[in-house]
Amino acid sequence: MKKLIMILTLVCSVNASAQWYVSGTAGIGYLSDRFQMDIRPSVGYEINDRWAAGFGLGMGVQSSDGFGVFDPFVRFNCWNNGKLFVDAKAEAKVFVSGEWNAANIGIVPSLRYAINDHWQVSGDFGLFGVQDNDGDWSPAFGVTATNAEFSVIYKF
Repeated sequence: MKKLIMILTLVCSVNASAQWYVSGTAGIGYLSDRFQMDIRPSVGYEINDRWAAGFGLGMGVQSSDGFGVFDPFVRFNCWNNGKLFVDAKAEAKVFVSGEWNAANIGIVPSLRYAINDHWQVSGDFGLFGVQDNDGDWSPAFGVTATNAEFSVIYKF
């Protein structure tokens, strides 16, 4: 843990354009062929104009089952015009419940809009990768609204 803190401190001091941010995400979709919703606060670090990394921890509900969500990610900005951003987000989202476990690993297409220098809104739609449902791995390729997440981001 001390090494991780030292590395993050070094990266922060080397790159003057880097910036911390926090976000709140609400997700809706289908997991294990059942409707699910989750909320997840996240913390991230913009390394430069193109790259950011972070993680989210949250909770959700599927039918009557509660679950926890752990979501580490790396985001790459593919295109922007100063206000609108098209991102590719690599993530390894893990869902844990007493009844079942699931995971999504892959690239998520994302759109962000900068309201001003501090506030942004974001939407993620789909997954290009693999999904796990209690040990049953399957490919997941497509941009759909059945697995959508909406975020509000505050940059310090």
